[in-house]
Amino acid sequence: MKNWRHALFCYSAIVGIGTSYGAAAQQASTGGMEEVVVTAQRREEKLQDVPISITNISNQQLTDAGITDLAGIMAVTPGLRFDHNANFFQPTIRGVSTSVVSSGGGSNVGIYIDGFYVPNPQSGDVQLLNVDSIQVLKGPQGTLFGRNTTGGAILVTTSKPSQKMSSVVDATYGSYNAQQYQGYFTTGLFDHLAMDVGGSFSKGDGYFTNIVDNDHTVGKYKNWQIRTGLKADFSDNFSVLLRYEHHTTDDHRPVMDDTWVSNGQALDIGAVTPGEIIATKPGQVSFNPAYIPDFKANDDIIQLTPTLDLDFATLTSYTQYRREKDDFSQNSSYNLLGVFDHVPVHDKTITQEFLLSSKPGSRLQWTAGAFYLDYTDLYNVKLSLFGGPLIPGPGSNTDTVSAAVFADATYQLTDKFFITGGLRYSHDEVKDVYQINFDQSHTTAPNVTGNKVIPRVVLRYAFTPDSSVYASYTQGYKGTIYDLGGAVPLHPVQPESMNAFEIGYKYASQNISFNLASYYYKYTNLQVSSYSLVNNNPVAFITNAANSRIYGLEGDVTYRVFTDFEINAGGAYTNGKYTRWTGAPNYTPCFTSAAVCGANYGMNVTGQIDASGFQMARAPEFTATLGPRYTMDLAGGRLALSSTLYYTSSFYFEVNRITRQSAYATVALRAEWTDPSNRFTLAIYGDNVTDKRYSTQGQTGNTGAYNVWAAPATIGGEIKARFP
Repeated sequence: MKNWRHALFCYSAIVGIGTSYGAAAQQASTGGMEEVVVTAQRREEKLQDVPISITNISNQQLTDAGITDLAGIMAVTPGLRFDHNANFFQPTIRGVSTSVVSSGGGSNVGIYIDGFYVPNPQSGDVQLLNVDSIQVLKGPQGTLFGRNTTGGAILVTTSKPSQKMSSVVDATYGSYNAQQYQGYFTTGLFDHLAMDVGGSFSKGDGYFTNIVDNDHTVGKYKNWQIRTGLKADFSDNFSVLLRYEHHTTDDHRPVMDDTWVSNGQALDIGAVTPGEIIATKPGQVSFNPAYIPDFKANDDIIQLTPTLDLDFATLTSYTQYRREKDDFSQNSSYNLLGVFDHVPVHDKTITQEFLLSSKPGSRLQWTAGAFYLDYTDLYNVKLSLFGGPLIPGPGSNTDTVSAAVFADATYQLTDKFFITGGLRYSHDEVKDVYQINFDQSHTTAPNVTGNKVIPRVVLRYAFTPDSSVYASYTQGYKGTIYDLGGAVPLHPVQPESMNAFEIGYKYASQNISFNLASYYYKYTNLQVSSYSLVNNNPVAFITNAANSRIYGLEGDVTYRVFTDFEINAGGAYTNGKYTRWTGAPNYTPCFTSAAVCGANYGMNVTGQIDASGFQMARAPEFTATLGPRYTMDLAGGRLALSSTLYYTSSFYFEVNRITRQSAYATVALRAEWTDPSNRFTLAIYGDNVTDKRYSTQGQTGNTGAYNVWAAPATIGGEIKARFP
């Protein structure tokens, strides 16, 4: 049987055992599910009252699924994919994403941590530390969250300093020498001043083998972070939270690419080059040992959050400064070209947001605010030729500035009928644009400015306090970027635009919650890499070359079968196709013979294709998740058994349809025991226990097609201690 069938069989057994036990226990329910509160509309509301498709992920769900970084939430979120382009983080929600890697390029999914925007795609896949919950908002969120949220937004909420002293330490050890150590401590310093500090350190050998020298640690990593804060309560109405974070990353895994194999053919020029060593099997790579690809980053973040209670509303200010120094290095070929390059990316981000939110209790609930962003993104490549010293190479720079004001309000017209309206006005500017040439001279480009108004309208009818239906119309846009590739003259690429229509139903009671939504998107002016013929040669450039339409249906359910047994399940159907994309990049492998291919033998021949009607990249038609959790008394303590199934149908990483990932399923299992004092927890876990080998990246170029393999089956153990 296929591995995904094994996964489904395991799940049938797990769920069946729990359900049978529930029948024997007469499905007695002595306690309902906790009420879930979200901030999807920038104010605290019950999840079931918010007319937005939301996947809310609790800290317990993160633990059960073995999720330690943001990319891992894909396993518990239908309709979401987390892929990379080398170390560039490219999330996709309902088929909406980007494959463009460029200075100032950004993502189509906004990532917010404790209310602060993270614009740098190389810093999006954060290690999760002291996370309370994660909300995945699906569909454009342009009114309340602004530019670059055409696909949606991901909101991460972490713990805050507390006057009550507490601490927790956690250590895990698993396959491939994977180790992670975390700690968190909070206490009151004075009557109105509290502090906290958290840290995380992880390292391991990775799960790759370099077949050139049989090095099993070629994918090693060593990452750490520290996070500390002070919270001052100056009065019952006014508090200030000051935070500092530092992240250090030294991780080979995102750039451990090998050769893509299609129909038995290794798509790499090395496959027809005498003496060349290529890797084609899962977990294998082939690199010159002197030039191992790597990703390094050093990020410093300062955040200030004052909150003032004005009786009629709450005023919150979010002030952020981010300095990020990232360095991606790659080996272009093992021994063919001898080119090794570093791509240092230096980013500086300043954001300021003011948010005024009404107090609950009245028929009119509203949020208003103002937002400012200044994001400088500098690339400066350095090259080493044939083992020589690093020399300056090409690069580029952009400074993106955005200022916006917005308001969103919900009015209760009757006891059961609610209407919501929102509007955001944004002024965007891309300035200080230049390209760094090989001779280190600068080619400059003029500033580009633009204004955008984003509306939102929602109607909601509550049949009962637990059940409601809604219909919404929203817009979203991804801001202007510059094409700085150098193949064609520097030119701006206009904003993407989306019109989204959604109908949804939400229900929640003591033991079950159920959400269902259908949607239709009209998505225009996609910023894509296309080809044009220049002197009969295809030249790649970024432009607004594509339109698409997306529709789908998704739902999720949480059911407490009885007090000790709960099931979370979800599924999504996404039909995303390009309605217009002529001149899409296309690669035709030429491996027939040197006589037929000539100079292109062993190469991908570059050309154009009409991709109109093609399935959108990284947009699988079906995704599903399933997560049962069962607890029982054991040895005076509490034993919890949980598992997480994730399934995706096949999809393409790129429009050219070479890098196709077939359907797969993964299963994570976990058993943890907590002692009677609730102080110590011991756990064993397994991730991808069916050992399904699949790719997290797929990229095509002239010299071949490449992929990065996800982790194989792994097991491990964990110990956690809480004080006091």
